[in-house]
Amino acid sequence: MARSLSASGARPAYLPRRRSPVRPARVAGRGLQYILLILVTAVMALPLVWMVLNAFKPDTETSGYPPTFFPVHPTLDNFSNLFKISPFGTFYVNSLIASGTAAVLTIIVSSLAAYAITRFRYRIFEVMAGLGLIAYMLPSILVVVPVVEIAQHLNATDSVPAISVLYTAYFTPFGLWLLRSYFAGIPIELEEAAMVDGSTRFGAFRRVVLPQAVPGIIATAIFTFSVAWNEYLYASVLLYSPQHQTLSAGMAVFLIGQLDSYSWGVLMAGGTLMTVPVIIMFIFLQRHLTAGWGGGAVKG
Repeated sequence: MARSLSASGARPAYLPRRRSPVRPARVAGRGLQYILLILVTAVMALPLVWMVLNAFKPDTETSGYPPTFFPVHPTLDNFSNLFKISPFGTFYVNSLIASGTAAVLTIIVSSLAAYAITRFRYRIFEVMAGLGLIAYMLPSILVVVPVVEIAQHLNATDSVPAISVLYTAYFTPFGLWLLRSYFAGIPIELEEAAMVDGSTRFGAFRRVVLPQAVPGIIATAIFTFSVAWNEYLYASVLLYSPQHQTLSAGMAVFLIGQLDSYSWGVLMAGGTLMTVPVIIMFIFLQRHLTAGWGGGAVKG
């Protein structure tokens, strides 16, 4: 039996497989890729790390020379002073309400609009979607004056719910075009089968379409929340009272403007606390974010 296997050219099961030789050029290229990746990551993360470290330094260290990278005398006074000299907690709650509401409303409106465009082939829907995308691509500074005038006529200035609706209108075109590619890739036969079994169209949309578009929905929600969380232009123009301001506008006014703060440690403490929700969200949902953007590009 052993001879017949050898004569036929088959490899006996007990013989070890030959390992392919490792090419030095391939190893060197892979190592260079990792080195470049580490360098790029370090350069991009350095400002964030510097901000966090300075949040734990006293003013004598942040203004001293030569500067120190790690805090020599770490302290938490900057965080306590932050809440003493400004209504930082109110800013935080307002930002959570505005960003969270905008993310939820954007998902609802974008999902319904994307489903209508992919299932009901009316040219007017395509035209409206294109106009919305063009409006989204315009710089915000070009439309801030008409937005403020409309808000004043509607008595919608200095209102957190109003700024949430504004963010929803601003981010809906992006969510529409991202979710549109997902809904277009879902076979319509699945919905038809559900409706044959007695489900309504909305029931088929809720039970069949939405579960398959979860990566795109999460990607849209993360993008909307993170951008609304850091938005400054509309918040600084439309929100002017301390009890209604968000983090970006409130920190600019109270920590840099009215209070004439000279403490870099307090500013860095505010910036550190401001980045915490976004970092946590990206840590737990980055897999869905990558799958959402990549899947939307493939299905489109």
